[in-house]
Amino acid sequence: MNFSLLTYNTFFNNGVNELKKIISYYSPDFICLQEFLIDQSNIKNVEKYGYKIADYNNSFIKLGKIYGVATFYNKEKFKLVENCFFDLSKNVSEYFFNAIKIFFDNKHQPRTVLKTDFIEKKSKEKLSIINLHFFVIATNQARISSLKKILERINLLNKEKMIICGDFNYYPYQRKKLENLMKKYHFKEATKNISLTINPIKESSTIVKNYLPIQKFILVPIFKKFFSKTLKIDYIFYRRLKNIKTLRLENHYSDHYPIISYFQL
Repeated sequence: MNFSLLTYNTFFNNGVNELKKIISYYSPDFICLQEFLIDQSNIKNVEKYGYKIADYNNSFIKLGKIYGVATFYNKEKFKLVENCFFDLSKNVSEYFFNAIKIFFDNKHQPRTVLKTDFIEKKSKEKLSIINLHFFVIATNQARISSLKKILERINLLNKEKMIICGDFNYYPYQRKKLENLMKKYHFKEATKNISLTINPIKESSTIVKNYLPIQKFILVPIFKKFFSKTLKIDYIFYRRLKNIKTLRLENHYSDHYPIISYFQL
């Protein structure tokens, strides 16, 4: 049985209203969203296309609104079994960078990871999906540390068919560390053929206007100068599945591209 999964950082929900176009053309079976506005009307805005919310988890507050990760699924093909959360542990570097982030925006809160378990109704096969959004202001080593702790916990179920996807915010250095860590836990990368997941944006864009100062004046200029064609921070990893193909969708309502992968269960 084949199925598909979409992962998309919507940039503070900016891309959610455009999901209709993506859904009508690609009909993904799972939709994993990051920077999703957590309220009932927004959840119903996605569910009206025939999906059901598996679960969501709050990540941070911005201008009085709560944003987080949310996973939706095709209720005709899959049944939700259970869900759980993983707290992202902090090491010394995470505390340091989080202090910088709080200095610029004191409404940010620690983020967590959402794991949802499903059963495909016809085959009765079990499938687990992890939807994550790592810190923007941190080191790759801090992200590797958090990811390692998550992988250690789920490795107790290493026979489980699983997908890990989302906004890793993993910058283009120490790439081999990420590859080796995922390989250790028997994961393959579905996004290997994609080199750029960040949308090229103009300084006048409303997207840039909503960045933190450290993003706007330091990170964006650096990335535009050195990584305009090779900045991949959104990933899809999988194990005990067959990846058929992965596509980057040319959608321009966020600072991230939507990514869709097709699998055989």
